Amino acid sequence: MSMHELAEKIEEVAHHGHGSGHNAGPGRAIGITMAILGVMLAFSAAMVGAQRTDLVKTMVLQSNRWGLYQSETTKYRVISADLEMLKSLSPSKDEIAKLDKTLRDKRRPSGKVDSEDTAEIKELVASSTEDLAQLLTPDPKEVTRFKHISDEYLRDLKEAKEDAEAYDLAIEVHQEAAEWYEWAQLAAEVGIVIASIALLLSSRAVWVVSLCLGVVCAGTLGFNLVHVQTGQAAAEQKIRAASENILKIESDDTQDEGSKAPSGSPKPEGK
Repeated sequence: MSMHELAEKIEEVAHHGHGSGHNAGPGRAIGITMAILGVMLAFSAAMVGAQRTDLVKTMVLQSNRWGLYQSETTKYRVISADLEMLKSLSPSKDEIAKLDKTLRDKRRPSGKVDSEDTAEIKELVASSTEDLAQLLTPDPKEVTRFKHISDEYLRDLKEAKEDAEAYDLAIEVHQEAAEWYEWAQLAAEVGIVIASIALLLSSRAVWVVSLCLGVVCAGTLGFNLVHVQTGQAAAEQKIRAASENILKIESDDTQDEGSKAPSGSPKPEGK
């Protein structure tokens, strides 16, 4: 029922009350009931819209956080794949030793001792192979650096996921609040319809039913207001704690990198 229709109903109640004295009391009371239900209906509808707007806003913020999480996940997977490839392409020490021993112990099919030139060539080949294997072996410092970067990306990934999941409670609160406000709106709408029927029938019993629906609507609104305030406070505290934790970790990283920088060189910027 629109506000215009509600106003017409209230006007009819007023005319009905003035036209017949014995129905003036119930008619006026029913009109007041309809007016109060109309106010609660308008308030419930406004709160439903507000909660839906906050819900969309919160979901957009969380979507941005999940985008950051996906970016950190990609970075971690790339650096992990590079590290694994670096390890897999590097010959192991056992393989190098086995190949060197095979080359040095190689003899002619006849089993005779190699000549001096042949032995020198074999020694040169074995030494060159050993040097090539060492050349293909990555620098331990580089492996350590890659491992350190991988650990940093993994930590950033977990931080981004924690920051994104912190919005779950806020989304849940807005969803539940919108649903409860819709129930209150429904109770007010049905109450207005029943109050209209009570006016047409001049029935106090039907009017009492509309009053009960008004009490249900008012109780739902009161409960939901308290629930929303409590839930939003807890959700905001969780989001703030996650953000502060991430800022603290990033600040510690910046200080650590600054302390490792050589004197006279510019300190690295934060992440």
